[in-house]
Amino acid sequence: MTRLAVHACRSLCSWHRTRAELDGLPLLACRGCGSQWVRTEPWTPVDHTGRIPDDVRAELRRTTAFHPEGD
Repeated sequence: MTRLAVHACRSLCSWHRTRAELDGLPLLACRGCGSQWVRTEPWTPVDHTGRIPDDVRAELRRTTAFHPEGD
C-alpha cells in the first residue's frame, strides 16, 4: 500500500476529491495543508470550520460504519 501524505492542520483545511486513486479508492486531499485521505483510514478529515466536508461524507457513506447524527 502506498503511504499517504499527512501534515498538521493549519486552519486552512479544505478537503476535496482529486482525480487520483490510491489502491483503487478515490483519493481526497486538503488544499490547505496537502494531507491526503482515503475512506479506509482510521481518522476522518474535517475542514477549517470543524465540519466534515461533503466529499468526505460521500466517501464515508460507502462504508457501513458511518452513521453520524442527523444523517
